[in-house]
Amino acid sequence: MSDLLLDELPTRWHGHEIIPDFRPMVWLVNTYVRGQTGDDPIGFAVSALWRFYKDPHCFLNDPQKIIDAYGYMIEFYKAGEKAAESAAAESSTAPSSGLAFDYQCDAGYIVAAFQQAYGIDLTREKVHWFRFRALFAALPEETLMAKIMGWRTMDLSEYEGSMRDRYADLQERFALPAELRGGAARVVSVEEHDAAFLARFRH
Repeated sequence: MSDLLLDELPTRWHGHEIIPDFRPMVWLVNTYVRGQTGDDPIGFAVSALWRFYKDPHCFLNDPQKIIDAYGYMIEFYKAGEKAAESAAAESSTAPSSGLAFDYQCDAGYIVAAFQQAYGIDLTREKVHWFRFRALFAALPEETLMAKIMGWRTMDLSEYEGSMRDRYADLQERFALPAELRGGAARVVSVEEHDAAFLARFRH
């Protein structure tokens, strides 16, 4: 894991040039959360490698190399999550329960929040995954995305009367699809399912 203040953000990973932008990692999360890894783990891994490595050809002629390269990609994803940990710990909008956000459903809110808070246009600019996660975890409370994450993870039992009704309405208004709220799919799915997914290669 790189120190965001002291180290250059990596553009090579395990000796290979990568595309460190947030987009390959967001694609990975969206795919896992929706259970779209499919019945062909090798095919899915190859698709992921094409998004992450500048030149994945050196891996593609050997299933073991595909496994290793995919594992390195997961390591990079996890390193980005660690970059966000300290920011999330300080943020009042850090999720305490339930699913706070979904990259696909909340894409518009996330783009707007980065533009508002940091002047970064995510539709145009490339942002390193580590930096993206740190900035996302520390979104200011005045952004709508930060407010939405707070509403979604709010414990309504702490409120009564009209205040509870108001927050319940906000939770419903900004609720994620039921299949994402059911508990089987969460933002940490990539990390949680990594070992089981990689094990499928060996069958």
